[in-house]
Amino acid sequence: MSRRIISDHTLIGALLLLAQLGSGTPGSGPLGALERSVTRPLPQAPAPTVRQPSDVWVPDRFLSDPAHGGTSVVPGHWERRLSDGEYYAPPSTVCNAVSGCSTVPAGERPSPDTRMGP
Repeated sequence: MSRRIISDHTLIGALLLLAQLGSGTPGSGPLGALERSVTRPLPQAPAPTVRQPSDVWVPDRFLSDPAHGGTSVVPGHWERRLSDGEYYAPPSTVCNAVSGCSTVPAGERPSPDTRMGP
């Protein structure tokens, strides 16, 4: 007899649970609310703003120097970006095996990628 009571209670519990979960239209009720909360799209973060670095490393450069003969060496240095096409270059010492070393004054210069001189 106790076995029958347990199975009756299990059956009644299952029917109550089924009635609560399955009541109404599909998508309504607790399971529908849970599914909607889990599957709704996440809010999107704004796109990050990308800033160009203000300082740019210019590696050693070897330039053909027809005026003094041979090749001039411009040592690597940091330059500050002023705009997309302009840079502030510090004073630098440029050396040539034929004419020796000279100092190039600081100033605004074009992009290191397009520059032909120091």
